[in-house]
Amino acid sequence: MKTYEGKTESEVVQLACQDLRVTPNELKYEVIEEKKSLFSKKVVIQCYTRQMVYDFIGDYVKTILTNMEFGVETVVYEQDKRIYCNMNTDHNSILIGKNGVILRAFNFIVKNAVQNHFQERIEVSLDINGYKEDRYKKVTSLAKRIGKQVQRSKVEAKLDPIPADERKVVHQVISEMGHLKTVSKGEGKDRFITISYVD
Repeated sequence: MKTYEGKTESEVVQLACQDLRVTPNELKYEVIEEKKSLFSKKVVIQCYTRQMVYDFIGDYVKTILTNMEFGVETVVYEQDKRIYCNMNTDHNSILIGKNGVILRAFNFIVKNAVQNHFQERIEVSLDINGYKEDRYKKVTSLAKRIGKQVQRSKVEAKLDPIPADERKVVHQVISEMGHLKTVSKGEGKDRFITISYVD
């Protein structure tokens, strides 16, 4: 986050845009101080750009992993209002963990660091060498297969517990199929999905 000050809000925004080389639409800012006196005015804003968020995520991930003495390469990009960071390290399996548990924990840490730094809810998703993408493909094909079984048999199906991001994929896939609905049940790591037939 960067801080700028000037006499008016529009002047400060213009100054920030020139310095950061962005348009006013690309600048996210908040007025943090506004003073008006008889002889002077002062407006202070705190601002950031999407590129600053990308750089923060890449640097944060690299710092943590290099402190753990892991070699790492990162690619940060945005798609569908979510920021993705794909990592490749010399210890991919250690960072993924059993069933992706360590990767999810690392994702939680990075997401909270980003939201604390920029004081805004920003959706962040970490992946290691395409692991999550492969998981999503498997979950998608499983959801389609079970969805078709439920459509034919009209008998409710219960899936094994899966993480929240994978449940979201199942809900999305089933919502695109006719005469089916999904419901999440359970708590925490035991949360699962049921797929049922509706007329």
